[in-house]
Amino acid sequence: MLFVLAFLLGLSLAQRPSNLPLCDYYAETQYGSNTNDTQAKLIIGIVSLAFGGPFNLPNVSTELTGILNPGKFSDQSVDLQPYFNGSIDSTNLNNAPVGINWLDGGGTQPLSDFLTGKTPQVVINNSTNQ
Repeated sequence: MLFVLAFLLGLSLAQRPSNLPLCDYYAETQYGSNTNDTQAKLIIGIVSLAFGGPFNLPNVSTELTGILNPGKFSDQSVDLQPYFNGSIDSTNLNNAPVGINWLDGGGTQPLSDFLTGKTPQVVINNSTNQ
């Protein structure tokens, strides 16, 4: 797995001029211009993909599940969602373990809506823990 990641990183670096930072290059490549807004959109997309997964996006590996979805690592099932949805006591509040639903603002749906183009930004209500 590490070899594949290193190989892909090497390919991506080979395509970009060595004097151009990654964010500058990929903001231009993905969004047509290199501005603060397109760089922010690029980073939001990367974080949304990492946490929420590919949401059936084209050209994204089915092995990528996202941190908030069940997946596999070394043939072992992994599900980190209970640490975020309040079903286990994983947060320290006043020196006591408590379960807090950090996904009460729609879970991965705001991430999916952004990645699939339904919303121009990740929209999360300020009154949620999310």
